Amino acid sequence: MVRIIVSGGIGSGKSTVTSIMQDHGAAVVHADEIGHMVLEPEGEAFTEVADAWPSVVTDNAIDRRKLAAIVFSDDAALAELESMTHPAIRRKLAELTRLVHTNLLVVEIPILRDFLNSSWTKVFVTAESHVRHERLLARGMDEADIHGRMRAQASDATGVAWADYVISNNGSLEELETEVHALLSSLGDG
Repeated sequence: MVRIIVSGGIGSGKSTVTSIMQDHGAAVVHADEIGHMVLEPEGEAFTEVADAWPSVVTDNAIDRRKLAAIVFSDDAALAELESMTHPAIRRKLAELTRLVHTNLLVVEIPILRDFLNSSWTKVFVTAESHVRHERLLARGMDEADIHGRMRAQASDATGVAWADYVISNNGSLEELETEVHALLSSLGDG
């Protein structure tokens, strides 16, 4: 089985890369979605996060926008949140990956530091800062949120050093599809 971790900064196109891989038959797991699950009222991290930041709880649910406003402007708060959520996310990821029985398994992760020593094939998606910024504005994000999230993530230099393969996503979708297909072919699953 080919096992791939795809990462990259916010707005780099990692979700598009994983979608292309899914079109090639990959089973895809999104760490962000698992992160949302662990913050649901029945999720593993809900109580701890709600106790730490009661102001983000509305109608017995964590308002992720309010939480993001806090943690992406305060490194200590972000580290505290990650210490609460990442163990649960890692456990759920391990559980889900054990259940997958396909030739190609892809896990999309936004944060590298938890997976720096992974034995999986590591793919890092890059895009120029202004390209990422334009994409995030098109998603409806405001300047403060964009800046906070970009600041909280590993630099492209860190990602490139971590990666076995780097995909540049500054061009067209067709160019990206060609690059992803070439990568999958080189790994024996294209």
